[in-house]
Amino acid sequence: MSNQPGPNQSPGATGSAATALPDLNAETYPFSVVQHLIDQAAYINAYAVCDANRTNAHIQGASGTNIGFELKGTLHRFDINVEIPARRAGVRAANVVGRSIGEFTHRWLVIPDDFAAAPDRSPSPTVLDSARSQRFVMEDGVFKFNESGFRGFGTGVTYPVNSNSQQHLLTAAVGEVLDGYGRFEGLEGSYLLSGEITEQGAFEGNLQVRVLDPRGQIRTDSDLGPAEGIIESSSNLSYLIFRGQKKNENVKTTYVFGAGGMPAGFKLKQELRIVDLHSNLGRSRRLRSSVSLGQVIGWMSSEVFLNILNPGAPGTSLAPIPFNSYNVFTFTDNDGNTVGSFTAEGGEGRSFNVKLAGAPGQQALRFGAFQTLTKGTGCFEGVRGVFTDNSIVGVAPHVTSTLYTACICDPEGKYRAR
Repeated sequence: MSNQPGPNQSPGATGSAATALPDLNAETYPFSVVQHLIDQAAYINAYAVCDANRTNAHIQGASGTNIGFELKGTLHRFDINVEIPARRAGVRAANVVGRSIGEFTHRWLVIPDDFAAAPDRSPSPTVLDSARSQRFVMEDGVFKFNESGFRGFGTGVTYPVNSNSQQHLLTAAVGEVLDGYGRFEGLEGSYLLSGEITEQGAFEGNLQVRVLDPRGQIRTDSDLGPAEGIIESSSNLSYLIFRGQKKNENVKTTYVFGAGGMPAGFKLKQELRIVDLHSNLGRSRRLRSSVSLGQVIGWMSSEVFLNILNPGAPGTSLAPIPFNSYNVFTFTDNDGNTVGSFTAEGGEGRSFNVKLAGAPGQQALRFGAFQTLTKGTGCFEGVRGVFTDNSIVGVAPHVTSTLYTACICDPEGKYRAR
């Protein structure tokens, strides 16, 4: 089946379905306008550390078996400073864990693979099995940043990984921002988690929050300065973070077709850029965040499986649209030579319909997903870890603003810069 559009077809459309398909690249508003609107977001990039005084955070079932985790701890400023890829060094980043900027509590319960999670549904007790991957629901999430914060709800998956003869229980999750107060009041967004569950049932790892913030309640253009390394992580995980976006309006998105010639998703290509995220309370103890983009360091190609004509859910905070994707990431040095690549696949994804301030009629979606890292080449050969995708996109025109985070099992520090 050809992916080249005919004279009366939308890009990627073929057959009888062509006349019914919207043009993903048509401009409801100019491409640059939509790019600006979806970039009006605030990012909180934090490192979560559970309280050291809690020796066992496991939730026990009636028979004394572990069925989940009761989490409580602090959130620290977390700067992930990616270096320009190089043939000898590969792709590396300095991971700097700074001062405390907040605190969190969460209740994670293991759930059956087919359980449809919702805030008003309680799962039946399911025994934790650290030897296999399992889903869990995140209940009673509370995130506080001094005078601001929000409640959260979501789902995640555990991933047992063996690295250098050591067993690790990695985890990744996606949640929805609910009931914000203070500087989060009225803001909508998603949060992603990636890290590791310890033998004591504690979580240590990255919390990444992204909210649409058109009025600048949290985001700022001011320089928040670099983080000062305050605590040393006990984890063997290293984090890489990078921005994905279309190079310009000339890069077209095409449909993916399934059985019967019906649309099953879409293909896109993005360039990858260095991104610096900074979150701080500052002297006023008010939460602020800033973002700046650096040079292009590679590209990614993606197939996203989501039927926008029949999504199967309304795309609200409590009824998101499920999706999955297959993503290939390639990193290059200053001369354009390939340094390494990996694939992010599997996992779970959730998408939500959003309205962009100042652009009535412009369709837009928020995406939050987690996956596993596979098929590494070059500097990523043998890579093991989890991956998160935190995106906002416009539809017609199809404009993207994506934050990708790789959480890599890295006991030798191969991906960690000084």
